[in-house]
Amino acid sequence: MSKRDQRQNEWAERIAAYQASGLTMAAWCSDNHVTLEQMKYWTRKLKKIAVSDTVSSARFIPVTVTEPATPPASSSLVIHVGPASITLQKGFDPQLLREAVEALRPSC
Repeated sequence: MSKRDQRQNEWAERIAAYQASGLTMAAWCSDNHVTLEQMKYWTRKLKKIAVSDTVSSARFIPVTVTEPATPPASSSLVIHVGPASITLQKGFDPQLLREAVEALRPSC
């Protein structure tokens, strides 16, 4: 593990300890001999790293569309996103689909 990774893990642990403490950031920093500016800096820095890791791990997956052997009783489309699935019926609301996909995006 590189020094950078060790430093990031150390600060991730400190941020987790602060969040679990129930204290304000200023109170936690004072109790743990950390400046408020350091804590804010590392919180921002680790958040940016998490966002860039999420973006860099995004990838496209090839899709093959096949016709079913027998036509379905009703026209529908099922989209699987990780463990979640979205079923679209003919005449679906595109805005509702956008909102559902947005809700499935990882929060950062």
